[in-house]
Amino acid sequence: MNDVSIRAAESKDADAIRAVINAAYAVWSVTLPDLPNVASGVAEDIAAGRVWIATEREVTIGCLIGSVVLGRWHLANIAVAPDHGRRGVGQALMAFAVAQATMSGVDEMALATHRKMRGVIAFYKRLGWEVSGEDGNKVMMRRGIER
Repeated sequence: MNDVSIRAAESKDADAIRAVINAAYAVWSVTLPDLPNVASGVAEDIAAGRVWIATEREVTIGCLIGSVVLGRWHLANIAVAPDHGRRGVGQALMAFAVAQATMSGVDEMALATHRKMRGVIAFYKRLGWEVSGEDGNKVMMRRGIER
């Protein structure tokens, strides 16, 4: 993790971000046919200032997409390249997301994930998130912002 940095994404990063997202979700895409195309809209999200990337030696290894939506900081996506998993990149991106939410002045963060992504749900729970609702295969989670 020492050589990993997080910065705002630029339009030139779009292809690398899509590649990271597609690689991170590849295993889920096969087993969860109702999973939406989570790599769509990346260019628009970058243009709107909603995307940050984790890089190591100038190579994109993770990304975070989020912004304030209806008074909460909505985490739309967090992804880490599989060959960089279990090295703290996801935790660093999540800590960065919490910092962004704190700076935005909101009191709560929210996200949605697929109910069958149990390891992902467990990861979020370890980082202070709780299930706030369910709708079909969607699990909604929330996390308060401490001040």
